[in-house]
Amino acid sequence: MARRAAANSTEQQHREMEASSRQAAWYAKATAYRPLLPARQLSRADEVKLHRLRLGYRTLEELRDDFESRQCDHCDHLARHPLRHYLLSCPATAQLRQQIGGPEDDEDRAALVLRRALEDLPRLLVVVRSAPPPH
Repeated sequence: MARRAAANSTEQQHREMEASSRQAAWYAKATAYRPLLPARQLSRADEVKLHRLRLGYRTLEELRDDFESRQCDHCDHLARHPLRHYLLSCPATAQLRQQIGGPEDDEDRAALVLRRALEDLPRLLVVVRSAPPPH
């Protein structure tokens, strides 16, 4: 009974955080709170790339008040939301995308693309090594 109460309390805390934090909401949608369990040891560089994706990492430029857009390192598109562009429309990450229905919101769709990509970690690693996410 105590375990159930603790689990309910943790779930409630997660819901409250998701409601008040964009990054917490992204993490929940993109990972469903599943840990990253690679089949083998990853290099530090690969770990950083994957964790930035899982956390919905915003670039330093995006955090500035005067940020308007950033040029994609892979296709030169000017993106207001670089991570969304990377996951939803950059040609360099096309192999991660499948026809997905569901959310209308780009943020939610991007999180869903990442969640599905995390299910095939070897393929995701090939993509992030050849075309790193925005940093």
